[in-house]
Amino acid sequence: MVKKKVILKEAVSDINKETAELNRQKNDLRKEISQIDASKKDAYKVEEALQKKIGMLITQESKLAQKKKEIKIKIDALSDKVGKIQKIKSEMSEI
Repeated sequence: MVKKKVILKEAVSDINKETAELNRQKNDLRKEISQIDASKKDAYKVEEALQKKIGMLITQESKLAQKKKEIKIKIDALSDKVGKIQKIKSEMSEI
């Protein structure tokens, strides 16, 4: 009977040790999950900031494209004027 008690006590002790180890591993996994969640949140924040920057850049690009178009129109108008002036000069030099 005493031998059975000793064996049972050892078995309970082994089970307690295994339980403690499993609890330690569970806590380690929880910490790791928590760190991953924090990293994921940080990544979402970075992504959100980058999306805002992309939006601003698209807006700026659109504005610059419009300015480029307006400047091209002005250049074309000036080229027409220069052409007319050169034509008048050439006509005057013929006189």
